[in-house]
Amino acid sequence: MTNSQTLAYRLRKLILISGIVFTIAGIIWAVLPFFNEFFKEKFDFEFVGLVSTVLVINPVVGDSELLYGINLLVILGLLLLGQWAFLRPGKGWTKRMLTVGKPLRSSVIAAGVVAMLLTTGLIALLLELPNWWQEIVNADNTWGTFGIFASMLAIWGIWTWIFFVYWRQGDRYTQLGKMIRGLVAGSILETIIAVPVHIWATRQRECYCCRGTYTTLILAATVLIWVFGPGIVLLYMREKYRQAKLISICPNCGCDLQNMKDADSNECPQCNKDTP
Repeated sequence: MTNSQTLAYRLRKLILISGIVFTIAGIIWAVLPFFNEFFKEKFDFEFVGLVSTVLVINPVVGDSELLYGINLLVILGLLLLGQWAFLRPGKGWTKRMLTVGKPLRSSVIAAGVVAMLLTTGLIALLLELPNWWQEIVNADNTWGTFGIFASMLAIWGIWTWIFFVYWRQGDRYTQLGKMIRGLVAGSILETIIAVPVHIWATRQRECYCCRGTYTTLILAATVLIWVFGPGIVLLYMREKYRQAKLISICPNCGCDLQNMKDADSNECPQCNKDTP
């Protein structure tokens, strides 16, 4: 194993360990509200988890631990479903990743959802500055909650359209990697901006949970947890992708199979013969 291969292996291992630790920490933070009686009695402190953020339908959940738990399970299921939709694993996955100029619709839709979460976090941060966010997300403000979710739906549509339109050059593997890097960069940048603003907002207005910056931090962390799964898969599949790219020539007629119209077929579009 060369020095570069050793470094790449260690880097992948570090990313894997960091991602697992970060994911576990996020899950723990989300479930801590179930133990608030203990924390209240021992430390006079309560955890809110995801309450007061857009990941929880606050007017419906209210103070119910059961409804909060159901909400958590739904969020977890949607995150896992989004990861599956982004990668669409299955037979011939490596070959499908070589397709050029043909967007994978499920990937575009899933990436649009995650980009929407980052955009919502940025909006929450901006609305926190004039102290408008708390009034909008107030459990009694049904119209405010409706407005937030309607805006999120519109933002999702815009990002999906952007990803679909600009999926022009490069194969699917390359485009998915660009999306992952962009989402990671956006979530880190958003966190760096939100932390000092959150400290300022908390000092000015006491409670941290209803601050727009808290929503920003939770959404940025959610995005980082989400991209960890697809990111580590693409990282570990890199060598297989390179090998598949090197042999993407039909042995029968010499056609470039990287531009195959039907990526799920083993048949060469030029000579109509099976390819390995």
